[in-house]
Amino acid sequence: MLTGIDTSFFYALAAGNPAAVAAWENRELLTSALCFYELKKKLLQGALKAWPTVLEDIARAVEVVPVTAATALKAGKIAYDTGMPAFDAIIISSFDETGCGEVLTLDHHFKLFSKKGLKVTLLAI
Repeated sequence: MLTGIDTSFFYALAAGNPAAVAAWENRELLTSALCFYELKKKLLQGALKAWPTVLEDIARAVEVVPVTAATALKAGKIAYDTGMPAFDAIIISSFDETGCGEVLTLDHHFKLFSKKGLKVTLLAI
């Protein structure tokens, strides 16, 4: 099953969350290109010092989907319908478009988007 992971997943992974570690090692994972933006910004701010190669590791291990016009249009509808923040709406839209069966996240906003066939699993750190 294709599993979508957002930026917060990588914080759970860095913290050793067992579900995140198991997913990283055993699942087919997909993330949005927007996660690179968010992680790069955090790295520049001094976060994730214990994992300086996070961006390179993601690029090697995870399918990264770009933001397309169709993704952005669908995200606009999701954000309007749910009140979800823009980046989260774009990320969940890309997961939905690529056929993900599950999303692993720390972010409760993803629970706002409920669609049959897309399970949102909240991780903890």
